[in-house]
Amino acid sequence: MVLYYVKSILLGLFSLIMVFGVVLAFQESLSIGNGIYFAFISAFTVGYGDIIPTTPISKLLCAFILPILGMIMTGIIVVAAMQAISRLYQERGKKL
Repeated sequence: MVLYYVKSILLGLFSLIMVFGVVLAFQESLSIGNGIYFAFISAFTVGYGDIIPTTPISKLLCAFILPILGMIMTGIIVVAAMQAISRLYQERGKKL
């Protein structure tokens, strides 16, 4: 049951980052693919520097909103993985 909610939340966050990528593509005159690439790179705070935001809206998205979404998404993935590992150990009768 919990896995269903995790999948739903991750899908929602993933979709939101994709939408922000399309917005960035139009704001920065990029292709849709480059906009989505840039959004994911910004969300997961990698920031290669190959694409740089120039408009105020793009700077706001890349500096505040996308990194927060990426951190939330990373946290949910880590928690889900830990729960799966914990459940596996409990099924085998071992303690962590």
